[in-house]
Amino acid sequence: MDLGSKQIKIPLHEHPLLPVTRFAFGRCQGCLPSTNDYIYGGYRCNELGCEAMFHKECAESLPEINHYSHPDHPLKLILQDSKPFSTCSFCRDKFKVGYCCSVCDFHLDLRCAWRPSILEKSNAHEHPLEFLRQPQFIGVSGIRSDFCKVCDSMIFGHRYKCHQCDFAFHLECADAAPEAEAYHTSHPQHPLKFLTCKAAPDYAYKNCLLCGTQFDDDQRLPRLRLHHCDVCNFSLCEICMQNPPPVSVVSLTTHEHNIHLVPRRIEFTCNACGTLGNQSPYFCLQCNFMIHRECIDLPRVININRHDHRVSYTPRLGHEEWKCGVCRQKVDGFYGAYSCSKCPSFAVHSRCATSKDVWDMVELEGTPEEPEEPAPFEIIDDNTIKHFSHDHNLQIINKDELILHENIVCAACIFQVCSEPSFYSCNKCDFVLHEKCANLPRKKRHVCHNQRFTLGTVSHLTLVRCGLCLQRFTGFVYRSNTTRMVLDVRCGSFSEPFVHKSHPHHALYYTKDPSKYCSECGKRARLSCGECNFSLDFECAFLPEKVMNHRYDDHPLFLSCGESNVDGKYWCEACETEVNPNKWFYTCNDCGVVLHISCVVGDREFSYMMPGSSWPIARFVHAQVVSNTSICRPFCRVCKTRCKLPSIIKINKINYTHGVDVYICSFRCLVGVSDYWML
Repeated sequence: MDLGSKQIKIPLHEHPLLPVTRFAFGRCQGCLPSTNDYIYGGYRCNELGCEAMFHKECAESLPEINHYSHPDHPLKLILQDSKPFSTCSFCRDKFKVGYCCSVCDFHLDLRCAWRPSILEKSNAHEHPLEFLRQPQFIGVSGIRSDFCKVCDSMIFGHRYKCHQCDFAFHLECADAAPEAEAYHTSHPQHPLKFLTCKAAPDYAYKNCLLCGTQFDDDQRLPRLRLHHCDVCNFSLCEICMQNPPPVSVVSLTTHEHNIHLVPRRIEFTCNACGTLGNQSPYFCLQCNFMIHRECIDLPRVININRHDHRVSYTPRLGHEEWKCGVCRQKVDGFYGAYSCSKCPSFAVHSRCATSKDVWDMVELEGTPEEPEEPAPFEIIDDNTIKHFSHDHNLQIINKDELILHENIVCAACIFQVCSEPSFYSCNKCDFVLHEKCANLPRKKRHVCHNQRFTLGTVSHLTLVRCGLCLQRFTGFVYRSNTTRMVLDVRCGSFSEPFVHKSHPHHALYYTKDPSKYCSECGKRARLSCGECNFSLDFECAFLPEKVMNHRYDDHPLFLSCGESNVDGKYWCEACETEVNPNKWFYTCNDCGVVLHISCVVGDREFSYMMPGSSWPIARFVHAQVVSNTSICRPFCRVCKTRCKLPSIIKINKINYTHGVDVYICSFRCLVGVSDYWML
């Protein structure tokens, strides 16, 4: 089915809205309640990066209404994009969407526009309640002191009133259910008592039977209160009490028949996702079909960040061995899951595929496939290309034919050119690009974000930080299309499964587990092995495997991921301190020279910044990254020692240096020059 034909355009939102029958937890962008609430069906925005949801009633609000509270004039629907927002004449709350009178200064938000003039049934009181438009005045003292029967606080504005009992209620308290007993659509046989968690009996369940919310004395309202049936040991939270789920749902994308709520504790396997549930499923008696409430109306066709192609929902995969492309656990082929029509072996759990950090929240059913992304370069001839990032043509060079200086770095990844077997070079300028980096895709999905990244460049005058390895960098960058997240091309090129030379027997996968720490440096890890207790952070995972450092050796230095059974000690050729052989280091396979990682790569705060990159650190003061490969190493202005790292910082104080260069050996020392007089 073409989703475009189902979408509607409303004045409340800039994008077309898609009708859905699924259950969502959030804030309706029409009535904008003060807290998140359940929206059972309604409308959602299907635009990338916009996750707006609307109640059905809010989305279908009429452009003009006649309201009992303002019978003299009709009220027109208004949408306010900027402050100051209007104030509702009922509840005194500010609102963006509501109704106003073009003649009088009268305004209603959407919630108050729905309020009836006579509240026939209320959980707060047994008699009908009448809406009173204005506060009552008596005598010289002014306002009559009405107190709300529910919250026992004074009422100054509009109210509901019981004339039989002379009780008054705040508008928002009229639907509440305090000490009085009240019936619920999910439990019509007995009334439910309003209780606090402390007053609930010991045998009462500690979570809501419908939504699973935990009742916790240590949490803020409304988790402190519940509604309980002593006869059936049936408990509901306040949200489900005031906003009950439908007892029957028609959702043809979920099941061909009506499905009905079973409000009880029962163990079952959800037909839509294949996982276990223990309470309140929706059930089709005719088909013996059971489903979680959150699995109703799963999207049919979507994009996920673990696969390059679209994936589609299927009620059954079939009898084969399947492994989930997200969590890598077994997928039961007799239940619903997502699969790829182009990759027959790829499958994903329904829950994994539709999680917010995997799915980009856009439904694609009936939408044509996007055309293939254009190549990042145009082929001129067998040896020449025109890359999107550079104005001149680039020619392929095999580095084995050349002796390359260690200062020549790739314009994309800022690694030395010698780290890869071939590269492209510009004959008109010093622009160099690894062949591998020249082939980086213009658009890419990444496991760290649910939306695509676009490849671009970073100016040498711009300072950005990678969202994964947290290092400052220049060169090429992957930017999120809808957020401010950026990745350097080293981290941005990551894909699963990832195999690292330090752990060759098992692949590594992206993880958000906060208990994982890098097995090398001890920092928080993002890559983890599912078979053993090995993890890496992105900083260590993408260290260059091959570098040149002519100051200490004429041969290439290779990354060693530790050695066991070593007799004797290793000493760093640069800093002349001991090297732990069980830790990573760089070594020459011909000469046996050993160097610390930090002595080769440098200060990781600016080691991936192109030499010549600069940024302001104070008024008239700029910091510039320069190579430190000359025979004479300068002194650091802060620590007063020779700068030994391959890249250092030179301070340019405009109009004040008088020809004297100031050097800083590390970012830690750079922080120490914040005082202006030190320069």
